[in-house]
Amino acid sequence: MPITLTTAKHPPRGWKLQRVAEVEELFEQSCPKEHDGSKRLVGSSFTKDLFDTSYISASENGFVWAVFHAYSQHHNLVLRPEDVWFTILSQLSFFVIAHSEELRHLFVAHKDTVRLEVMTNDTLDTVDFGEMAMRLTEFMKERVVDPDLRDWIMPAFSTTTASDEVVAAIIIMGSMQKYFSYQFTLRCGIPSVTLLGDRED
Repeated sequence: MPITLTTAKHPPRGWKLQRVAEVEELFEQSCPKEHDGSKRLVGSSFTKDLFDTSYISASENGFVWAVFHAYSQHHNLVLRPEDVWFTILSQLSFFVIAHSEELRHLFVAHKDTVRLEVMTNDTLDTVDFGEMAMRLTEFMKERVVDPDLRDWIMPAFSTTTASDEVVAAIIIMGSMQKYFSYQFTLRCGIPSVTLLGDRED
Protein backbone atom coordinates (compact mmCIF):
# COMPACT_ATOMS: atom_id res chain seq x y z
CA MET A 1 0.00 0.00 0.00
CA PRO A 2 1.54 3.33 -1.05
CA ILE A 3 2.45 5.85 1.62
CA THR A 4 2.60 9.60 0.92
CA LEU A 5 4.55 11.86 3.26
CA THR A 6 3.91 15.60 3.16
CA THR A 7 7.31 17.24 3.66
CA ALA A 8 6.54 20.89 2.83
CA LYS A 9 3.61 23.29 3.16
CA HIS A 10 3.77 24.75 -0.35
CA PRO A 11 1.81 23.10 -3.16
CA PRO A 12 3.62 21.11 -5.86
CA ARG A 13 4.46 22.72 -9.19
CA GLY A 14 3.70 21.22 -12.56
CA TRP A 15 6.43 19.51 -14.55
CA LYS A 16 7.72 21.79 -17.31
CA LEU A 17 10.84 20.10 -18.63
CA GLN A 18 10.92 18.91 -22.24
CA ARG A 19 8.76 15.93 -23.08
CA VAL A 20 10.05 13.27 -25.45
CA ALA A 21 7.59 11.76 -27.90
CA GLU A 22 9.21 8.52 -29.04
CA VAL A 23 11.84 5.95 -28.13
CA GLU A 24 14.58 7.13 -30.54
CA GLU A 25 14.36 10.66 -29.08
CA LEU A 26 14.50 9.24 -25.54
CA PHE A 27 17.61 7.20 -26.41
CA GLU A 28 19.31 10.15 -28.09
CA GLN A 29 18.71 12.53 -25.17
CA SER A 30 19.35 10.02 -22.36
CA CYS A 31 22.48 8.39 -23.82
CA PRO A 32 23.94 10.79 -26.43
CA LYS A 33 27.34 9.05 -26.78
CA GLU A 34 25.80 5.59 -27.07
CA HIS A 35 23.17 6.90 -29.49
CA ASP A 36 25.78 8.50 -31.74
CA GLY A 37 27.81 5.29 -31.80
CA SER A 38 24.88 3.01 -32.60
CA LYS A 39 23.47 1.98 -35.96
CA ARG A 40 19.90 1.41 -34.89
CA LEU A 41 17.72 0.72 -31.90
CA VAL A 42 16.50 -2.87 -32.03
CA GLY A 43 14.12 -2.90 -29.06
CA SER A 44 12.66 -1.02 -26.14
CA SER A 45 10.19 -1.56 -23.32
CA PHE A 46 8.83 1.95 -24.00
CA THR A 47 5.71 1.58 -26.14
CA LYS A 48 3.96 4.22 -28.25
CA ASP A 49 1.02 4.01 -25.85
CA LEU A 50 3.33 4.83 -22.93
CA PHE A 51 4.57 7.96 -24.69
CA ASP A 52 0.97 8.96 -25.50
CA THR A 53 -0.32 8.50 -21.95
CA SER A 54 2.73 9.56 -19.87
CA TYR A 55 4.90 12.64 -19.65
CA ILE A 56 8.41 11.26 -20.21
CA SER A 57 11.53 13.42 -19.99
CA ALA A 58 15.00 12.21 -20.91
CA SER A 59 17.83 12.07 -18.39
CA GLU A 60 21.38 10.73 -18.30
CA ASN A 61 20.89 9.94 -14.60
CA GLY A 62 17.20 9.28 -14.02
CA PHE A 63 17.08 8.57 -10.30
CA VAL A 64 19.39 11.33 -9.05
CA TRP A 65 17.97 13.76 -11.59
CA ALA A 66 14.39 13.01 -10.49
CA VAL A 67 15.19 13.56 -6.81
CA PHE A 68 17.17 16.74 -7.56
CA HIS A 69 14.42 18.26 -9.70
CA ALA A 70 11.66 17.24 -7.31
CA TYR A 71 13.51 18.97 -4.48
CA SER A 72 14.69 22.08 -6.30
CA GLN A 73 11.55 22.65 -8.40
CA HIS A 74 8.91 21.67 -5.80
CA HIS A 75 7.57 18.58 -7.58
CA ASN A 76 5.93 15.59 -5.97
CA LEU A 77 8.21 12.56 -6.03
CA VAL A 78 6.94 9.01 -6.54
CA LEU A 79 9.45 6.22 -5.91
CA ARG A 80 9.21 2.47 -6.29
CA PRO A 81 11.42 0.03 -4.37
CA GLU A 82 12.99 -0.92 -7.73
CA ASP A 83 14.23 2.65 -8.23
CA VAL A 84 16.29 2.45 -5.05
CA TRP A 85 17.29 -1.18 -5.62
CA PHE A 86 18.61 -0.51 -9.14
CA THR A 87 20.60 2.45 -7.85
CA ILE A 88 22.22 0.21 -5.21
CA LEU A 89 22.86 -2.59 -7.73
CA SER A 90 24.39 -0.18 -10.24
CA GLN A 91 26.83 1.17 -7.67
CA LEU A 92 27.67 -2.37 -6.54
CA SER A 93 28.27 -3.25 -10.19
CA PHE A 94 30.81 -0.42 -10.57
CA PHE A 95 32.61 -1.70 -7.47
CA VAL A 96 32.67 -5.34 -8.64
CA ILE A 97 34.00 -4.34 -12.07
CA ALA A 98 36.71 -2.13 -10.54
CA HIS A 99 37.80 -4.88 -8.11
CA SER A 100 36.98 -7.95 -10.21
CA GLU A 101 40.15 -9.92 -9.51
CA GLU A 102 40.12 -9.21 -5.77
CA LEU A 103 36.48 -10.36 -5.61
CA ARG A 104 36.69 -13.23 -8.12
CA HIS A 105 36.71 -15.94 -5.42
CA LEU A 106 33.45 -14.58 -4.01
CA PHE A 107 31.61 -14.90 -7.31
CA VAL A 108 33.18 -17.63 -9.46
CA ALA A 109 35.54 -20.58 -9.14
CA HIS A 110 36.91 -20.43 -12.70
CA LYS A 111 39.88 -18.48 -14.04
CA ASP A 112 39.67 -16.21 -17.06
CA THR A 113 36.31 -15.57 -18.74
CA VAL A 114 33.64 -18.18 -19.46
CA ARG A 115 31.48 -17.63 -22.53
CA LEU A 116 27.72 -17.92 -22.08
CA GLU A 117 25.59 -18.25 -25.19
CA VAL A 118 21.86 -18.15 -25.80
CA MET A 119 20.50 -19.28 -29.17
CA THR A 120 17.12 -18.58 -30.70
CA ASN A 121 15.42 -19.00 -34.05
CA ASP A 122 14.21 -15.40 -34.05
CA THR A 123 15.41 -12.59 -36.27
CA LEU A 124 16.85 -9.26 -35.18
CA ASP A 125 13.38 -7.75 -35.61
CA THR A 126 11.48 -10.44 -33.66
CA VAL A 127 13.90 -11.51 -30.92
CA ASP A 128 13.02 -10.75 -27.31
CA PHE A 129 16.33 -9.51 -25.95
CA GLY A 130 14.86 -9.29 -22.46
CA GLU A 131 14.07 -12.99 -22.47
CA MET A 132 17.56 -13.74 -23.79
CA ALA A 133 19.13 -11.70 -20.98
CA MET A 134 17.02 -13.60 -18.44
CA ARG A 135 18.18 -16.91 -19.95
CA LEU A 136 21.82 -15.82 -19.76
CA THR A 137 21.47 -15.12 -16.05
CA GLU A 138 19.99 -18.60 -15.61
CA PHE A 139 23.11 -20.06 -17.27
CA MET A 140 25.23 -17.81 -15.06
CA LYS A 141 23.46 -19.14 -11.97
CA GLU A 142 24.93 -22.58 -12.71
CA ARG A 143 28.49 -21.20 -12.80
CA VAL A 144 28.71 -18.83 -9.82
CA VAL A 145 29.93 -19.77 -6.36
CA ASP A 146 26.57 -18.93 -4.76
CA PRO A 147 23.69 -20.19 -6.93
CA ASP A 148 21.30 -17.96 -4.92
CA LEU A 149 23.12 -14.80 -6.11
CA ARG A 150 20.78 -14.29 -9.07
CA ASP A 151 17.68 -14.74 -6.91
CA TRP A 152 19.08 -12.32 -4.33
CA ILE A 153 19.71 -9.65 -6.98
CA MET A 154 16.39 -10.05 -8.84
CA PRO A 155 13.72 -7.68 -7.51
CA ALA A 156 10.61 -9.30 -6.07
CA PHE A 157 8.67 -6.34 -4.73
CA SER A 158 4.92 -5.87 -5.04
CA THR A 159 5.64 -3.28 -7.76
CA THR A 160 8.11 -5.41 -9.77
CA THR A 161 7.29 -5.83 -13.46
CA ALA A 162 8.74 -8.10 -16.15
CA SER A 163 10.72 -5.08 -17.43
CA ASP A 164 12.21 -4.61 -13.95
CA GLU A 165 13.39 -8.23 -13.98
CA VAL A 166 15.09 -7.64 -17.33
CA VAL A 167 16.79 -4.51 -16.00
CA ALA A 168 18.11 -6.50 -13.03
CA ALA A 169 19.32 -9.27 -15.36
CA ILE A 170 21.24 -6.72 -17.42
CA ILE A 171 22.76 -5.21 -14.28
CA ILE A 172 23.86 -8.72 -13.21
CA MET A 173 25.43 -9.26 -16.62
CA GLY A 174 27.27 -5.96 -16.35
CA SER A 175 28.51 -6.78 -12.85
CA MET A 176 29.87 -10.14 -13.98
CA GLN A 177 31.43 -8.98 -17.26
CA LYS A 178 34.98 -9.72 -16.07
CA TYR A 179 34.02 -13.34 -15.35
CA PHE A 180 31.67 -14.08 -18.26
CA SER A 181 31.34 -13.06 -21.88
CA TYR A 182 27.90 -13.07 -23.44
CA GLN A 183 26.70 -14.07 -26.86
CA PHE A 184 23.25 -13.98 -28.41
CA THR A 185 23.04 -16.20 -31.48
CA LEU A 186 20.15 -15.72 -33.88
CA ARG A 187 19.83 -18.80 -36.06
CA CYS A 188 18.29 -18.37 -39.47
CA GLY A 189 15.50 -20.61 -40.71
CA ILE A 190 14.99 -21.88 -44.23
CA PRO A 191 11.98 -19.99 -45.66
CA SER A 192 11.07 -22.79 -48.09
CA VAL A 193 12.40 -26.00 -49.62
CA THR A 194 11.83 -26.91 -53.28
CA LEU A 195 12.39 -30.47 -54.40
CA LEU A 196 13.18 -30.76 -58.08
CA GLY A 197 12.25 -33.67 -60.32
CA ASP A 198 9.14 -35.78 -60.76
CA ARG A 199 6.99 -37.34 -58.11
CA GLU A 200 8.33 -40.78 -59.08
CA ASP A 201 11.93 -39.70 -58.29
